[in-house]
Amino acid sequence: MGILQRRVSSRADQSPLWQTFRTHLAAAALSAYPLFSRHLKMSTFLFRRAVRLAGLALCAYLVPAHSAPVTTVIAEDSFAYTSGQSVVGKSGGVGWSTSWEFENPNFSQLEVESTGLTVPGVSSTGGGLVYVLNGALQLGHAARSLPQQDTGVVFVQFLSQFGTQSGGGSPSVRFGAVWVGNNGGCGSPVYALIDTTAGVFECTTVPLATLSAVVLRIDYTAQTTQMWVLPSLSGFDYLNPPAPTVQRSGFAPVFSRFSLYARNPARIDELKVFRVANVVPAPAMPQPVPVDSWGALGAASGLILLAGWWRRRRQ
Repeated sequence: MGILQRRVSSRADQSPLWQTFRTHLAAAALSAYPLFSRHLKMSTFLFRRAVRLAGLALCAYLVPAHSAPVTTVIAEDSFAYTSGQSVVGKSGGVGWSTSWEFENPNFSQLEVESTGLTVPGVSSTGGGLVYVLNGALQLGHAARSLPQQDTGVVFVQFLSQFGTQSGGGSPSVRFGAVWVGNNGGCGSPVYALIDTTAGVFECTTVPLATLSAVVLRIDYTAQTTQMWVLPSLSGFDYLNPPAPTVQRSGFAPVFSRFSLYARNPARIDELKVFRVANVVPAPAMPQPVPVDSWGALGAASGLILLAGWWRRRRQ
């Protein structure tokens, strides 16, 4: 046992992974030592089996833990309200700072519909928002505040379907200085990422009338805003996404308010603001190893292998 302790302790690799393996191996060795002493004179066939088991045990301990994406919701609303009512004054969802409101009493208010929008890869619950002419102006509007976003990487996601015309500031889904929609700046009614600080339109080829999942990725460190307009989010990897539909470099607007301006028809659903990060699980704490467990057998096999090697060196 002294030989084993000296040889293991002399390893230069002092990484947490090696330390964890060494702790498990030492515990297993102490439990398996009686088994080792009884089987020191094992046959050649069993010795080879032991070598294989030792290799498997070593591999099992040295396999690194895989990271897993973790989503942190900042604010979201699935519009699970009573159908046919105005969304103004509603306060469902999570993470918001205010209830839904509107800024001009002459605007038409968006109402709740019982059936929301659905695309593959997005869990849809509750209803959705739909334009209904119920004011002096044909422009429908709703707005809601949330905590200010200005650091790291923030995602904004929603489902939407608009009409075949654009202009007069609509349709536009607004997060601070970034607008998603159109304002007559693309020559045709297609989805666009609009930088209102510079008056620049990053136009897609996706018609506004197409039911789409819209994903914005705002990177405040790299000062870049990317947008995906897709018919499905099945398999979409937020940490390693595909090439964006459009993007705008040097543009990462701070925002603390969501606003929607649209004319008939207009539908929006499953609004969500969130972050996604990789989280590596902490290594498990070493546990006592039963003598008849695979870990003990692997450790015993490793001891036998070391003993055989040491005996050959002495001969």
